[in-house]
Amino acid sequence: MTPDAHNLGTRVRSFADRHDLLPAGHGVLALVSGGADSTALMHLLPDVHDGPVYVLSFDHGLRTASAGEARDVAARARVLGLPAHVEHLGLAPGPHALERARDARLAAAERVRAELGLDAIATGHTRTDHVETILFRAARGTGRTGALGIAPRRGRLVRPLLGVSRDETREWCRAHGAPFVDDPTNDDMATARARVRHGLLSAFRAVHPSAEANLARMAELLADEADVVEAAVAVASARVGRDGGLDAGLLAAEPVAIARMLVRGLLADAGLPGDARSADVIDAVLARAGSGAGSTQVPGGLVAVDRGVLVAEAAGQGAGPIVPTPLPVPGTVQVAGTRLSARAGVAVAGSGADAAWVRSEGDLVVRGPLPGDRVGLAGGGHQSLGRMLAAAGVPARRRQGVAVVADRRGVVWVPGYRVDPSAVAMPGEAAVALRAVAA
Repeated sequence: MTPDAHNLGTRVRSFADRHDLLPAGHGVLALVSGGADSTALMHLLPDVHDGPVYVLSFDHGLRTASAGEARDVAARARVLGLPAHVEHLGLAPGPHALERARDARLAAAERVRAELGLDAIATGHTRTDHVETILFRAARGTGRTGALGIAPRRGRLVRPLLGVSRDETREWCRAHGAPFVDDPTNDDMATARARVRHGLLSAFRAVHPSAEANLARMAELLADEADVVEAAVAVASARVGRDGGLDAGLLAAEPVAIARMLVRGLLADAGLPGDARSADVIDAVLARAGSGAGSTQVPGGLVAVDRGVLVAEAAGQGAGPIVPTPLPVPGTVQVAGTRLSARAGVAVAGSGADAAWVRSEGDLVVRGPLPGDRVGLAGGGHQSLGRMLAAAGVPARRRQGVAVVADRRGVVWVPGYRVDPSAVAMPGEAAVALRAVAA
């Protein structure tokens, strides 16, 4: 056994102390798959951590052997004196199995952690995983934050083994008689992670035997510099931020490196996925901001420039087009989170944005805005529906989701915004009562 592997526990404790991953007395839930990395974690945690340790293993349901492997992990944990539990996730094979397994695993771990009243969830990610992540992101396209790799801590998730390599955990397990299994999916070249592991990382090691350690050190240096960079970005964000987005004109005046980081932060805050924050996408968003108007689809959502402000939103946040639907009298139609109702009666005073008495000419229909739609003004004349909505602060990208009530004359009522004065019935006149309430 190499000297480094022999001192594995000391190095893990030092790494955990440096990053404050395992405060004394805190309860930790260790996620153990049965592989060498998590097996080493299970054995080392009780020695390096002054606090309770629980073990959680998973049967994902994707391999016939996984149920037995999970039971074996629990049995070995109990031999070590550690409470253990097995979660049966029951996942179905198919596309994105690894991503689905990860999400299900973390969700179950968080639930078990909360039930047990523990403080942290520990995973067996090693320095090798850290470097593979850096290479994967670099190949896909990333910026400074992507090059930081895996963080030692993310919320309640901690990674005490990030300072040691995968080869060292395997060597330690063999030397200490700790049995482990090799999951065949880790070497499935159909997955991007396996291609990085056996292609990119192997090529880097062929260039220099210390490539893994050197890449990890590069990420560490970038992380040390992050405080300085993030302080500069925070100042720029205060300068450029406006109305929930970024002032497109002021953004263009920023140094391009700062502008890229501001855009990356905007996309992250909107909940867009990592693919939406690649270098190519960031540059495309900056180009859109420079154009001063319009919208651009990005992975998982879109960005748009509305009245000079660059904004971002995840898919599904904006309302889609409204399918034209007849509004019977009496009757109701539910659309865009609102229930619209109509009934015949005798008009009274008080028509407005949320309720109106109108003289109906022909059948009523609920639909979205159409080119050429106009709404009457109280003082006479008309205004285009688009201009009215813009004045009300509705971004262009959301206007297709605004409901209007129309008859053969055109728009008679825009629920929540305005009734056309020329359609309003006089008190005492036979009319149709329109009302809008939240669905």
